[in-house]
Amino acid sequence: MEPVQVQNFGDMVAFWGPRILGALAILLIAYFVGKGVKWAFARVVDRTPALAQHNAGKTRHETVGAKLGDVAFWLILLVGLVAALNVLNLGGVVTPLNLMLSDFLTFIPNMVGAALIFFIGFLLATIVKRLVVTALQAANVERWLARAGLGRASGAGVGLANAVGTLVFVLILIPVTIAALETLQIEAISRPAVAVLSTILNAIPLVLAAAIVLAIGYAIGRWVASVIERILPATGFDRAVMSIAEFSSIKSPPPPTAYTPDTSEPGVAPQAMAEAAEFAAAPAPRASPSRIVAMIAMWGIVAFSAIEAARLLQFASVAEVLENVVVLAGQVLVGGVIIAAGVIIADLLSNAIDRGTAGADRFASTIVRWATIALATAMGLSFMGIADEIVLLAFGLILGSAAVAAALAFGIGGRETAGRLLERWTRQADAARAGVPHARIDEETPPPRRPRGGGSSAGRVQ
Repeated sequence: MEPVQVQNFGDMVAFWGPRILGALAILLIAYFVGKGVKWAFARVVDRTPALAQHNAGKTRHETVGAKLGDVAFWLILLVGLVAALNVLNLGGVVTPLNLMLSDFLTFIPNMVGAALIFFIGFLLATIVKRLVVTALQAANVERWLARAGLGRASGAGVGLANAVGTLVFVLILIPVTIAALETLQIEAISRPAVAVLSTILNAIPLVLAAAIVLAIGYAIGRWVASVIERILPATGFDRAVMSIAEFSSIKSPPPPTAYTPDTSEPGVAPQAMAEAAEFAAAPAPRASPSRIVAMIAMWGIVAFSAIEAARLLQFASVAEVLENVVVLAGQVLVGGVIIAAGVIIADLLSNAIDRGTAGADRFASTIVRWATIALATAMGLSFMGIADEIVLLAFGLILGSAAVAAALAFGIGGRETAGRLLERWTRQADAARAGVPHARIDEETPPPRRPRGGGSSAGRVQ
């Protein structure tokens, strides 16, 4: 080699040798530092009590601390690589890496701050949740609510306590999550997420208010129902309704009779005997009139509270639908009461006619019964608002048909009687003008007799 080439090679080694050694030293240091940070992360994070249960059954390399340690290791190694490339003066390669690393390092404080905010908020929400659950369990709130008729006592009040504790946890965690997302300063992620969480947070008070209104309405309904069930039987309401039903002779299907197998027949299983005895001994379920009234009152109060709850939730369409349903239910209920009262009155009138005539005029009692039922049905359907025009038209047609039928029956079937009555009324009118008493005219003028035979009276005179 020529001396010039040797000198150039020596200059190149003198220039690049320290740089390459420095880059290798930086990479080596970054490697060992990354290993140390990885081990420290794994040790510290895995010893956190909150992650101990999550890491159960996992190997040492699958824990949360190991994963976070890997992330820290590669980050440190990336920083060392960029530093090594800077030492080597590789600007074309280092510039994009420097920009990326600079942006990432700028974002790290935001990410760490958001993680700290969320972690602290999560711990605070967990502590408050446990405090609320413990306090409610100690106060045995669910048993008190069970006494008020709002639930079943479970002994420890676990269900209600956990529900309230979870609600408090969510109420604390949502603002914390919003603050953490805003700390990240990533508009593409934080803006829609914050909007959704803000909507949920604003809706929670409305939902709570609606739930409280429903609970209060249900409690008041239960209380009113219990008061009605205690007062109405004491006033004789049940006995009055049952006596009216018995007096009106409203027929009901006979109760089913239990089948009693013949024990003398071969092949009858003992199980059939037991089932027959159990069927015969089982009491027939029957709701008292006072209980029916109490249930109607309770569910009416619950329906009104549901309307108010829908208004609190700003569900205008739902509230309007519920209002229409309540109005229609009230109309149907009153219309049903009118029809039922009409049926009872019809049976009372029918029985009164049968008792007055000793059962000799069943036709009249039947006509009165069904006419009263038809009138009550028309009134009930009209009050319900169900096809008013059709009901009025049908009722008018029925009355018109009855009037026409009566007129035809009297005019065609009772012509002679109608003639005698008309002649008598004419004589009485003439006598009144002449000053002759009505009784004398009736004695002097006998009523015309009905002609006999096939010929007419004119033919017989001739």
